[in-house]
Amino acid sequence: MNKIFNITAIILTMVFATSCILEDVEPEYEIVGAVGTISGLTASSTSPTEGQTVTFTVNFYSEHENATELRLNRISGGTATTITTRSFTTWNTQDSYVETFQYQVPSGTAGTTVTIQFQLITQSGFSTTRNINLNVQSGG
Repeated sequence: MNKIFNITAIILTMVFATSCILEDVEPEYEIVGAVGTISGLTASSTSPTEGQTVTFTVNFYSEHENATELRLNRISGGTATTITTRSFTTWNTQDSYVETFQYQVPSGTAGTTVTIQFQLITQSGFSTTRNINLNVQSGG
């Protein structure tokens, strides 16, 4: 009798334990506002001279929400000034994108570091940034 009770207890324990594993698990979070990702950023030169045009190549994607803008900003004294904006009217969350930007290094910046920032903005207004520094040389 004791043996039958033990076998029944073991079987019931196995049934209850496996039923927990088979439950559908709902995610514990909800995406309220997603940010995109700037996965790559390169410059044709990080040591340009004054007046030289630098070409930036930006790789980016946004897999949870449509991106609406990609901005090229110059950072000076902690403040971002937008130089160029690319707006997107269509977006595919399954794709990654590549954009190129041209920037002419201003005169009077020799011997300084110019910080260029790229900012990707999604339709909910959230953004992500990535910076690159240009060590400006004197033309000579």
